[in-house]
Amino acid sequence: MNQMVKIFYKDILEQVMIIEGYKKEKSKQILLRRDPKKSLGLISGFLHLDLEKHKLLEQAAVVALNNQENSVIEQLEKLYSHCERQDLIDNIRSEIKHIEKFQHSIKKAIRYPSFLTFSERRMIQEINKYVVEQARLYNKI
Repeated sequence: MNQMVKIFYKDILEQVMIIEGYKKEKSKQILLRRDPKKSLGLISGFLHLDLEKHKLLEQAAVVALNNQENSVIEQLEKLYSHCERQDLIDNIRSEIKHIEKFQHSIKKAIRYPSFLTFSERRMIQEINKYVVEQARLYNKI
């Protein structure tokens, strides 16, 4: 059984690496785009890829925990060691919730830009800064 969990985890990691490649390409587009309104679609795409990555890792964590595969659990805990919570699943789901909130704000900004409150516009600016910084990090590698 543990071998099957490791194979499943390896398959998840391969999918994550593919997503990371797409994120790198998306990050290049984000850095080349100068118009903030047009870059919202690229930022939304980048966040979507990040969300998919975390969802895949959540699946791997659930399978590893259910099958008590400690080596996989330890690797995933290292990936999420920056989180404040102690529980691996809570850490991953917290990341997912943050990204979903970011996406919701970006989608609202794309569809209804004139209906944004001051706080929402400010949040969009911060999300933009965050994603641009992530894009810079992707292009350093």
